[in-house]
Amino acid sequence: GLCPAWTWTSSSVMADDDKYDVIPASQRPDGTWRKEVKVKKGYVPPDEVKKFETRGSKWRDEQIPGFVPGMDPEAFAASQQKPKSQHQRRNENRKKRKEEAAKAGSSVDEVAEGVEKVSLKAEAAKTEEAPMDPKEALQKRIRNLKKKLKQIDELKGKVDSPTPAPGWE
Repeated sequence: GLCPAWTWTSSSVMADDDKYDVIPASQRPDGTWRKEVKVKKGYVPPDEVKKFETRGSKWRDEQIPGFVPGMDPEAFAASQQKPKSQHQRRNENRKKRKEEAAKAGSSVDEVAEGVEKVSLKAEAAKTEEAPMDPKEALQKRIRNLKKKLKQIDELKGKVDSPTPAPGWE
């Protein structure tokens, strides 16, 4: 076949006689030369021939995916909208708060109250984590140490055993 790199312009094609056109020799990108080619008038290379499409395939391509004939277009548009992600909702809430603060002309008192609320929440979180009495903490530490000692003994047993582990030679 013909190389798709050849250009098919009227200026590059020379007429040989009434039946044939001659595509002149040209140089490839790697430096080698193509021979001139004699083709029938009106010949179109297979690469440039348009693919046949049926009416049904054209109609299918024009349709909106997921749209059912007879469905209300507004309902379809509403169903296609993706629910907002958590980050989008958070950002919207931040924007609303900033706008409200700008409209209200936030005073120093409001900011001070906000800081107090934040610090109170942080203190409440700290108090919830600490209700373990010292006796329970000591027992927990003992359990953890016993567990580690057991693991150490298992490792020593594996190292001292005369049989090699699978995969060792």
